[in-house]
Amino acid sequence: MLKTYTIKTVINILSGLSVDYKTDVNLSNFTYFKTGGIAKLVIFPSSTSDLKNVLREFNENSIRFKIVGETTNLMFLDNVFYSCIISVRNISNLYYNDKKNQIVAECGALLSDLSSLALIHGFGGFSGLEGIPGSVGAAVVMNAGAYGNDISGVLLSVDILDLEGKVSNLSLDKLELKYRDSIFRRKNNYIILQVNFKCKPQDKKNIYKKMILFHAKRHKYQEFAYPTLGSLFSGSIYRSLAKKNLFFGLVSSLFFFFNYRFKIHRRESPMERIWLNNLAVKIFKIKYKKRSFSNKDLNTLINQGQGTDEIVTYINKMKDLLGEEVPIENEIVEKF
Repeated sequence: MLKTYTIKTVINILSGLSVDYKTDVNLSNFTYFKTGGIAKLVIFPSSTSDLKNVLREFNENSIRFKIVGETTNLMFLDNVFYSCIISVRNISNLYYNDKKNQIVAECGALLSDLSSLALIHGFGGFSGLEGIPGSVGAAVVMNAGAYGNDISGVLLSVDILDLEGKVSNLSLDKLELKYRDSIFRRKNNYIILQVNFKCKPQDKKNIYKKMILFHAKRHKYQEFAYPTLGSLFSGSIYRSLAKKNLFFGLVSSLFFFFNYRFKIHRRESPMERIWLNNLAVKIFKIKYKKRSFSNKDLNTLINQGQGTDEIVTYINKMKDLLGEEVPIENEIVEKF
């Protein structure tokens, strides 16, 4: 076992395995959130076999690494030099196995492609996944979902690889899936290779109508103008903040009651929360030079060029306010 290694050592390993890579990658151009310093190596295995070989060599040589998909839940820090990043974007086979009546998706397949394939074949339960950016593997890690469709509702089993190179299959009951949580968030030695989904026929017209409705809702109420990591915390932070301050609790309760319960003052503009967000900023003394949250929602991170130091300050402030009441969804990637 090597106690230390050089980038040249890693490049020699990758060349011997015929695996593609890039050196000195500017992560602000590579990542979904458009942040991050320089990665010394970003590695692109093109198959599960490539991935197995790379991980075996990295394990034997004690090479540190980070596996990523579309990076839609990850914030890499500015002015930080990262070591080896393994991207599974090219491991993205996706198909319907008619003999087993299953949809099979490799870890890097896109959720949007998964939901489209399900629609083509007339399988229900995938509609809410349509507009979620990111890969299938990451979605399983987070038990991602929206509008009543969590990925756990259509999942059968997951093929995984451990750091010793052993491949095994975990059935749904072994994945410990909870709201935005799974066994993979606690055991970093498991790498998802492939996900197997069950297929229940439904009317295509109804599936399509749901997908169109969910797409329109997501576009209306979620940020799309700026690079975004979506929801920072799992759950309603407005409800949690309401418990911290009586006045904010009363105002926010009335706002959501009339807008979402009776829809009396509901408008077409998704910007109607600006005044409520401004009130929260004032009451809870949330200071910033440039906002790290969307006007649409305090819980939605955006990148408008303020830099990750400013964003981390906002995240830490919200964590202090909320405590352990609501878990954080996004991951800040520290130097490794």
